[in-house]
Amino acid sequence: MESRTYPMNRDDVRPAHPDSAAQAAPLRAGGVGDTEQPSRILVVDDEKRILQTFKLMFSDSGYDVSTAVDAGEAMRLLAAGERFDLVFLDCYIGKDRGLDLMQQMAAADPGLYFVMITANGNTDLAVEALKRGASDFITKPFFIADIVKSINYVNKKKELDRQKKELLLTLETKVRERTQELEAVYVDVLASLAQVLETRDFSTFGHCKRVSHYARLIADELSLAPEDKHYLEIASLLHDVGKIGISDSILLKPASLDGEEWDNLKHHPAKGVEILKPLKYLAPALPAILHHHEFFNGTGYPGGLKGEDIPLNARIIAVADAWDVMRSDRPYRKALGREAAEAVIFKFSGVLFDPALVDILICLA
Repeated sequence: MESRTYPMNRDDVRPAHPDSAAQAAPLRAGGVGDTEQPSRILVVDDEKRILQTFKLMFSDSGYDVSTAVDAGEAMRLLAAGERFDLVFLDCYIGKDRGLDLMQQMAAADPGLYFVMITANGNTDLAVEALKRGASDFITKPFFIADIVKSINYVNKKKELDRQKKELLLTLETKVRERTQELEAVYVDVLASLAQVLETRDFSTFGHCKRVSHYARLIADELSLAPEDKHYLEIASLLHDVGKIGISDSILLKPASLDGEEWDNLKHHPAKGVEILKPLKYLAPALPAILHHHEFFNGTGYPGGLKGEDIPLNARIIAVADAWDVMRSDRPYRKALGREAAEAVIFKFSGVLFDPALVDILICLA
């Protein structure tokens, strides 16, 4: 760029020094080294001469330069949908502080980068500007080369920010993938543990997997969100894990349980939650495990919850669990045929089970 001295009423912009031609050369659209040049610049200053000077400086550069003489005009440009890559902003614009305007503009367009301009070379002011989000700080009077240097610096910062975001996104993706792998391993281990529990009584072997199958059919029919389905599958596989702490004399007893034995058995949902609670990623599955023995009429356990106060996943597991229990041999009775099982589950629809889920299960099972 040819060295110029711009006409001013005051010495806000100094003539370019002898090396300015070399330093000003990057002041063009198309790139500085490997970084991407900003294509749109906004200059906000209450001195019209400053705005005219910037226009002249960038007239041959290929930049699209807009100007605003006050805070209101700058915000109106953003509100109208104007988008800028870089904003040169005076620290004092009439009665408005440039730092305050910078934060308003950043809130309106988080992708903006700012260079603060001031006639006051106070170090504290520069530090405050940088702390509040400015990328660079220049003082009046300034050389053309100062503007070029500032643009190049912001360009490099913008490119580094982009690379940092990409790196963080890559790291987050890898961490998420690894976390999901570990979660899958833990769930598999716990599901195997639940299956080992079922081998204590061969008649219950595969029960949790079958409950999970019925629960998944219901979830698909309800078009549950993928995350809800995920935790429903975990909860249905692990809903009886608390029975690990229940004696075989209770679980395998062929006769009816007495009061004390029944009270002991009723603690298995809470025991299951106690076992799984240290695994924090399973937290969304715990309410379904805890409440899968609540009854629709409010007479179940452990919370006596009623109707839709019972978590949906718990209501799904309740009807799936009951259906598989009725259709399987147990120490205290033989499996019910399909018609008999349907008769029982319809009898208790709206009493023990959510009627809508009963209808879905019978159609799909």
